[in-house]
Amino acid sequence: MSKQTKLRTTAARWFIRMQEAEPDAPERTQFEAWLLQSPLHQQEYASFSQSWDDIDSIAELKAMVHAKEVAHFIGKDKRVKKVKNAAAVLGTCLVMLVGGVVGQQQYKEWQTSPTLQLAAQTTASQLTTKTFEDGTQVTLNASSSMDVAYYRHQRHVQLNQGEAIFEVTKDTQRPFIVETDTAKITVLGTRFAVNKLDNFVRVSVDHGQVRVESKDSLSTVLLGNGQVAEVPKHQPIQRKNTQANDYFKFVDGLIVFNQSDIYEIAEVLSRYRATKVIAQGTPHEKISAIIEVKDMEVFIDTLPKIANVKVVNAATQRVIQAKE
Repeated sequence: MSKQTKLRTTAARWFIRMQEAEPDAPERTQFEAWLLQSPLHQQEYASFSQSWDDIDSIAELKAMVHAKEVAHFIGKDKRVKKVKNAAAVLGTCLVMLVGGVVGQQQYKEWQTSPTLQLAAQTTASQLTTKTFEDGTQVTLNASSSMDVAYYRHQRHVQLNQGEAIFEVTKDTQRPFIVETDTAKITVLGTRFAVNKLDNFVRVSVDHGQVRVESKDSLSTVLLGNGQVAEVPKHQPIQRKNTQANDYFKFVDGLIVFNQSDIYEIAEVLSRYRATKVIAQGTPHEKISAIIEVKDMEVFIDTLPKIANVKVVNAATQRVIQAKE
């Protein structure tokens, strides 16, 4: 092989590799070094680059794979007649490129094909635990629902409603992602709880590290052992000075309120009742309490004694009203 043919071959191969390389790929540095070694390198590379300006589909590439067709294509472009002798080389590179593009598409399809799919939903009196194929366990609280999809590159849970505890088996190749309509929580392996409420999402970490992102405010925080954060709608994420352990106690039949308003209280209690508890008015104070699920009706009756509210018993629901 002559020096000129070898140079054309090298230029063709660099051209193909650069079409597939990521912007920060280490081989880009090697390519730039090769390019700066000689003006001839730059000229040969420019020839291939200019020749391919009008090629923008896999179908076109496949049509040009045969060496004769490549030679014809090169021959009709006066700017690059000098590479006619490299037609066979370019044809080989075209085969590599087509194979690479098709291979990437097949790889993406392979990655995005789920290996596990399931949906889970609980009733007002139900608490359930699911164990997935990787050993991860999810405990779903009452009146909660989720959709689970495992892929080869990630594990994904859409928490549609309610509350869940996730004990995630570590897998550095497949992050575990929990999403709601306003928040995204990403981990590799840890134990944490997510509570989806109407006005915010609460994330509590027992151990490990969790990245919490707000889809509305585009803010992000990292939570570690024992830390809690809330993701309000249209506001930055707020770290909370509360004990994360409190928000795992529903598995023991306990409900914990830490500086909660009547709207949060009504929503949480409604998860355990056949009919909802409704909150009305503008709350002026926060309430902290630990109650057993079986005693929640007594707790509702007691609220007027511990807060500036009144309780109204309607035909199908109980109403907690803030006093003016």
